[in-house]
Amino acid sequence: MLTLALGHSPQFESNHQDSLAQDWLHLPIPKDRALFAEIERLGETVAALLDPLADAAKSLRSLLGTARRSLAAVRAKEAGVVREGDLSVTISYYGAAQGGWRARAPRESESFEPTWGVSTGDLWLNDSVFLANVPERVWRYELGGYPVIKKWLGYRDDRRRPGRGLSLAELDHLREGDYALLDTK
Repeated sequence: MLTLALGHSPQFESNHQDSLAQDWLHLPIPKDRALFAEIERLGETVAALLDPLADAAKSLRSLLGTARRSLAAVRAKEAGVVREGDLSVTISYYGAAQGGWRARAPRESESFEPTWGVSTGDLWLNDSVFLANVPERVWRYELGGYPVIKKWLGYRDDRRRPGRGLSLAELDHLREGDYALLDTK
């Protein structure tokens, strides 16, 4: 768990970039038992976020708190109720396509932390429905060299799944589940 916590820390990666590029991990082990236990708890959180079979919702609720309610909120271009039939992904996210994330400044009513990037944005599914307040670092987050949210939406493109838009369960999974708004601290 210590290795997971430290090895996935952006600060650790930055500080040890040269040795990590040579597949050499210099892992400092703290002498203080309380600090070791805290890092171990963080490693358990990282493990839950990385395990595709684990339910990461509890970890995300703990990390994001009430801020998660304003993240990736489903909105319609024309104010109104968004129904499941409105959730088809017609903006291309597949392959080299750029997708439909549009940067903007955070609104006063939206939660935003500096660790989430310098801006937030709206992630458009089609010409009328979007997810509001998707932080820049969340949109750009990569795992194994692949942009996670872009790839996830690319496989749900309407051209790949004709007549089968996102289900409400899939949308909840994107907002609250394994892929949702990964903590990028």
